[in-house]
Amino acid sequence: MASLTTPSPSASKRPPIGEYDPAAIAPPDETPPDEVRLGRYWGFLRRQWPVLLATVALGGVLGMVRSATVQHTYTSTVEVLCPPIAVESGLPPLAAGPFATVDQAPTLETMDTEAQLATSGTVLEQLRHVSGFKIPTDRLAERVTVSAAPYSRVLIIGVRANRPGNARQGARVVGRTFVKVRNRVIGQYQTRNRQEVNRRVALLKAELKALPQDPTALTRITVRTRRQAMQRQILDAQKQLAFDDVFAQVVRAADKPSRPDDPGSDVNRTSGMGTGLLAGLAIGLVRDRRPRRLRYARDVRRRIPVPVLSDTGREDLADSGRRLRNLAFAEDARTVLVTGMPGGTADAVAVSVAAAFAHGGAPTTLLRVADGQPPIYPGHEPPAEPDDGLGSFRVVALAINDGDRGLAQAVERAHHGKGVVVISGPPLDTAEAVTLAALSDLTLVTVALKLVTDRPLIAAISHLVSAGAPPRGIVITHQKESSS
Repeated sequence: MASLTTPSPSASKRPPIGEYDPAAIAPPDETPPDEVRLGRYWGFLRRQWPVLLATVALGGVLGMVRSATVQHTYTSTVEVLCPPIAVESGLPPLAAGPFATVDQAPTLETMDTEAQLATSGTVLEQLRHVSGFKIPTDRLAERVTVSAAPYSRVLIIGVRANRPGNARQGARVVGRTFVKVRNRVIGQYQTRNRQEVNRRVALLKAELKALPQDPTALTRITVRTRRQAMQRQILDAQKQLAFDDVFAQVVRAADKPSRPDDPGSDVNRTSGMGTGLLAGLAIGLVRDRRPRRLRYARDVRRRIPVPVLSDTGREDLADSGRRLRNLAFAEDARTVLVTGMPGGTADAVAVSVAAAFAHGGAPTTLLRVADGQPPIYPGHEPPAEPDDGLGSFRVVALAINDGDRGLAQAVERAHHGKGVVVISGPPLDTAEAVTLAALSDLTLVTVALKLVTDRPLIAAISHLVSAGAPPRGIVITHQKESSS
């Protein structure tokens, strides 16, 4: 019999390759600090993949719904060539005299000034008559954008509307009206300047004609005579008149936009799926941190790192007892502990294992925590005919309140000769179960489906591993916990 502090050789023996390794649930004491456990992430994905798939699909559907219901905007552009125009002549006034220095060039109209004309009241008033633009003036100005490339005299006028056709028609009206307004406003300046230059030329010619024809009649002779100065001013004025009138014109007509201004349905769907994935990860982390009830046998195999040896829902209880007995014979176990969560479900499995040992010819003693003689099939009526797979065994009551020493003495007294002791132990999550596991050669854990959650079960199994008595396997039961 194994002592209280030293586990038996069969309990400490390492299982062969392919079987359950107790180190799978042991604390990772020797794990390098820089090692990444990819199995944790894979396990999380394997457990939470329905949630991730549902949230990603829901996010994609919501993105498609948003693309179908959101109000799109479309922008149509028109390009207008605006040549440079001199608004001011740059000539000095006549009052300065014929010898005034011409030190400034004609001032050319800037693109910023012309861009302001595109959003002027006259242009916006014409835009208001287009379908889709019957909105207040302050909001109407936000629908028109003006830009220009560096070192370019081409204005790009964009008009935004809720429909592609309205945007194109609005761009046409804005471009046409802008050209008319620009030509009219700047043309008025050009006409006024030409009239002023013509008057200047006429006055200069009249003064030049009034000068004496004989240069020696002048009272003062300079390097540049008065005649030469007047001729120079006439020449400068004639240069101003030589500039041709240039007008703005549309170089690229407005086109009908084919795509809305927003990213579109593809981006909305992708964004929705990405948001759904993030939400699924958050929900999965929350679900993964809370205890999960074990409802099916696959839940036990998926979440508990202990192999499943038998399932009483798929095979007869007596067959499960024989299977477990053969396992104990193979590992030369003389003390078998059957404990579980809840504790009352382990009694039926312990009875079947003890009966299988007795049928095999081994003197068998059942140490049972509960009082009274346990039936062969708890919860069922005994069979009318005896089962050849069952044998008789001795039942001894086990007092769990005697402490660790009392439990060790009770197990030692139960071994008469070379017999086998099957312990129907207390619940798995108790300290007495850990003590009995250290005294046993083989520990079996029974799990009642729909009555147990994964976290307490894993914690209880970890206590057995820490005590040097890892469980050999799990027996799945479908019986309810006994009320006694």
